[in-house]
Amino acid sequence: MKRPFKITSRVLAHLGEDLIKDESIALLELVKNSYDAGATKCIVDFDFDIFGNLEAISISDDGVGMSLNTIENVWLVIGTDNKKVKLEKKCQGRLPLGEKGIGRLGVHKLGNDIKLYSKSKEDKEVYVCIDWTKLAKSKEIDDFEIDYGYSEKEHFEKYEYGTKIIVKGLKGDWNRRKLRSVFRDLTTLNSPFSEKSDSFDVIVSSNSNVFSGLPNIDAIKNAGLFFGHCTIEGNRITDFSYDFKPWTALDKIKPRSVSSLDEYEQFLIHNVETEIEIGKIVKKQEVLDLYKYNIGKIKFDVIMYEKDSSVFSLLNIEKKGLNDYLRENSGIRVYRDNMRVFDYGEPGNDWLSIDKRRLGRSGGNISNSLLLGSVMLDRNSSFGLREKTNREGFIEDEAYYAFVDAISYALDLIVQQRNQDRMNLMAIYKKGKNVTEPVIGELSNVIEIIKEKVSDTGDQKQILNYLYRMENQYNEVRDSLIHSASIGVNLGGAIHELEKQMAALKSCAESGDIEKIKSIIPILESIIDNYSSMMLKSEIQNVRVSEIVKKVIEYNRFRFQDHEIRLFSNFKNNDSCAYLSKTESIAAITNLIDNSIYWVCRSRNEGRMMYIYITDTYKEGYVTVAVCDNGPGFKLPAELAIRPFISGKPLNAGMGFGLYIANETMKQMKGYLNILSDENIELPENAIQKGIVNAIVALSFPKAD
Repeated sequence: MKRPFKITSRVLAHLGEDLIKDESIALLELVKNSYDAGATKCIVDFDFDIFGNLEAISISDDGVGMSLNTIENVWLVIGTDNKKVKLEKKCQGRLPLGEKGIGRLGVHKLGNDIKLYSKSKEDKEVYVCIDWTKLAKSKEIDDFEIDYGYSEKEHFEKYEYGTKIIVKGLKGDWNRRKLRSVFRDLTTLNSPFSEKSDSFDVIVSSNSNVFSGLPNIDAIKNAGLFFGHCTIEGNRITDFSYDFKPWTALDKIKPRSVSSLDEYEQFLIHNVETEIEIGKIVKKQEVLDLYKYNIGKIKFDVIMYEKDSSVFSLLNIEKKGLNDYLRENSGIRVYRDNMRVFDYGEPGNDWLSIDKRRLGRSGGNISNSLLLGSVMLDRNSSFGLREKTNREGFIEDEAYYAFVDAISYALDLIVQQRNQDRMNLMAIYKKGKNVTEPVIGELSNVIEIIKEKVSDTGDQKQILNYLYRMENQYNEVRDSLIHSASIGVNLGGAIHELEKQMAALKSCAESGDIEKIKSIIPILESIIDNYSSMMLKSEIQNVRVSEIVKKVIEYNRFRFQDHEIRLFSNFKNNDSCAYLSKTESIAAITNLIDNSIYWVCRSRNEGRMMYIYITDTYKEGYVTVAVCDNGPGFKLPAELAIRPFISGKPLNAGMGFGLYIANETMKQMKGYLNILSDENIELPENAIQKGIVNAIVALSFPKAD
């Protein structure tokens, strides 16, 4: 026996109300239809009755409109390929944003009473009336009849064309919060970074003042401090700019701009998993080519904000409005043909893993809450990115993940620049607090807040005594943590645990929650005590430096081979002795080697080379181990390169601890770390001839008699 499928009327409900997540998405689908119709503007009007209740929503445009034939054979045909066909035939020079032919059903999400009026150049004005309440009473889809025809009352003037949809019998609770949320979504359909060369404006209007008092986008943009732009094409960044623009009140620091990248930075790099042996998977860095995934030119813009109270207090705009705006709108959004692709950039949608990575990289990264960004795509050249049927983003296939990796890489480059300026900014405006130490800096901030907010002298004294004691304990364990680097204790993990509790402590201090403050402090002390018990300091003794270098080379020999790095050293011909700790010295030199391996592998130079050189002529009274390579050299100033969480590497490739740990380790051994050029130190002739002098880091240990 054979018989065709029968479709019940419930299918329309599922395709409309159930498939569309919320009212914003439903309205977005209707706005997209206006865009696809070649409109220059789309007006979304919210009409309230005399009692202040939302009575109707209308969506009107000045597009090409629809004829009776189009209504009958296209609009009322669910799943038509009309838009897909239009991909080959643009309307007003535009490619359609939708392809499935079901977006119009999203109006079912909004209300039950739908009236559509449309007029085209080819025909008289037409109407469609839909009563969705009748859908539930219809068993089969053929039983659900829709009233349509030529309109007796004209809604368009003689030479006007377009479409107007009026929705009544609204569903849901249209309270003030929801209305302002929908307003936000509609007014961000166009990117704030768009040049609007393709004129299409979304206008939101109302006969109520429900939308009054919302912040101006220009003021929001001007409140940023750090601005970045990238153009991505194929396998590289073809255009890059970064600007640090201090506000007028920040007159102690100068602006800074970067307008280009080094060659090694231009290429898109991402991590891929490679099986080198059966069951053994390693991550390797490879160049990423977006053309391979049918993703064309991408324009990426981002503004980064600063919320630290020492700086934020100097911002000369209404701060609550800015905070509210960022809370609702921060993040990186995606636009295709200048129309937003939901749900990217919505609260809770961490599609670039920005917040996730921040949890693993305490202090050195940035959060979505401090970002306002846009990714601009051209639909014609980005067809490799396919939208989900429910309009909530792209299908998560290989093309999507390549797209994510490319944007993440570009963002990392911009954040690296921001971190430099932010560090200098905090050093000037943090009122003398130690900003190089994330925990201590926050602790000092909390102490100042306690002094200001806690009025009861007894409580204030008790809390401050706790905090001062904890500060001393942290400083002690910090030194131990530096020494522990060689035995695998994660300094970043320890600091992250402390910073999480510190953030909670700061929040309680600002709100004056005394009891909560008292409950958090023992947790902080416990974390410090736990790490302190794990640390053992190693003994400083008279050691032949060549023994240390020999062990370092032995420990890392397989890495040199794996990365095809030619290693040179003079350790066999050097008998110099110094006072040092064997374990800590090996750890410090290994941290330098880690950096060198990374950078020589990123360099475009032919032949990867390193030199580990021992000398007692660089600094009198010291034996120096210089680690040199032919990589791209240092971009960061020396004083920044040795600070924690400041790194020239992409944020997912390093935490900025290597040089910091090495420097702190040398201090503990009464030695020095210096970043040099070949003019500052006498190197072997073969190192100079081979060009192994682009990056030189010297560790100087006190010379033994």
